[in-house]
Amino acid sequence: MAPPAVDGAEALERIAREIRSCTRCPLHQQRTQAVPGEGPPDAPLLFVGEGPGAEEDQQGRPFVGAAGRLLDRLLGSIRIPRERVFITNTVRCRPPGNREPHPDEVAACLPYLVRQMSVLRPRVVCLLGATATRALLGSDQKLNQVRGRALREGGRWWFATYHPAAALRSASLANALQEDFRRLRRLVDVEWGTDDPARWKPGALHKIFADPQPTEPVVVSEAGTLRVSWEVRGVHPTFRTESALAELLRRFVLRQRRAEAGVVLEVVKLQITDASGRPVPPESPDCTHLHAEVSPVGSGE
Repeated sequence: MAPPAVDGAEALERIAREIRSCTRCPLHQQRTQAVPGEGPPDAPLLFVGEGPGAEEDQQGRPFVGAAGRLLDRLLGSIRIPRERVFITNTVRCRPPGNREPHPDEVAACLPYLVRQMSVLRPRVVCLLGATATRALLGSDQKLNQVRGRALREGGRWWFATYHPAAALRSASLANALQEDFRRLRRLVDVEWGTDDPARWKPGALHKIFADPQPTEPVVVSEAGTLRVSWEVRGVHPTFRTESALAELLRRFVLRQRRAEAGVVLEVVKLQITDASGRPVPPESPDCTHLHAEVSPVGSGE
């Protein structure tokens, strides 16, 4: 007989109990409380910070100190209630003196986050700071190289920005963080409005573009392969990454060919160029066109 199904809230609480009694790394020796994270089990948006501070260590809740109050204001500024998101950290016990967690401490805690994400299945993950960015996007990822731009990997969106604690110490970082949260809201609106081509929300189309006159891809079918050209000069900087452009292209093609219900499409070739056809990075101001091949890979049913 199969074991009874466990609902999301119960599954998250089981993980939280394990975290509260965890002794996997030396950080547990000095904690007052571990901080598992909090939020609803159906939260579509996940925030991951670095580690608990003094107030979090006392209360056992994430982002309740000065950085948390700034996070609350940022969420309010983009009209996203804290109660609708899940908030946690890369490590769940406070590092001494609020130092940056060591790699072995991050490695000890990461399996808990992986398990929480498997329950939550968030559609967008916002990484707050360099520690969370390295832990979840890879050790070679530099925050300043990826922040403020959407990445698509593993069937979800990733978005990195500064940690609110850093913004408390720097007016310039505070301004950048505010702008990044506006971009995060744009990403959320696009995800909510375009993830299902059968229920495509026209307003989401304009969120993809900075230009008031959006351009859609031109699709030509050749021997079972779809050849696509797309003028992307007006795409908003939030989406100027190769993985984001590929995902948006895939959704545009699905929308245009919505009669073929259940078909799953994959971008198999992608080239990003300037007006003369020379390959350029997607974030380059010279980037104007995207050329791709898209193929059906099976049914989504």
